[in-house]
Amino acid sequence: MLEQVQGYAISILVIGIPVLAGALLFIWREQSLRSRGVTVRAKCVDKSKTDKGEWRLRLLYEVDGMQYQRESLPYKVAPVGVGQRLDVIYDSKDPGYSEVADQRTSGIAARIVGGIALLLIVLAVLSLL
Repeated sequence: MLEQVQGYAISILVIGIPVLAGALLFIWREQSLRSRGVTVRAKCVDKSKTDKGEWRLRLLYEVDGMQYQRESLPYKVAPVGVGQRLDVIYDSKDPGYSEVADQRTSGIAARIVGGIALLLIVLAVLSLL
């Protein structure tokens, strides 16, 4: 099997290493938000429709007198209107990094992609030895 990988080893490394780095960065950010996350009520300041007919919200929240904005992922049905409030979770060490509370993911996709990238990198390195 390693002989089959050897011909593609350099390509796998060129693609796999940045993919793994991106997955690890996403996992690290997600974990920091889970461990240090603070929930705050954000005010919807804008509601716009996408080309696909879904809704995006621009949310404004305040931390220690500073205002931050967060744009939501698309909603099929907007949960709030302009002027209403929605929960946002921000990183207490980096308040500008936040997620809309009801749009949080488990992070499983990044772990799967990172795992596959790591496996391919290991196989590529072994094939070159």
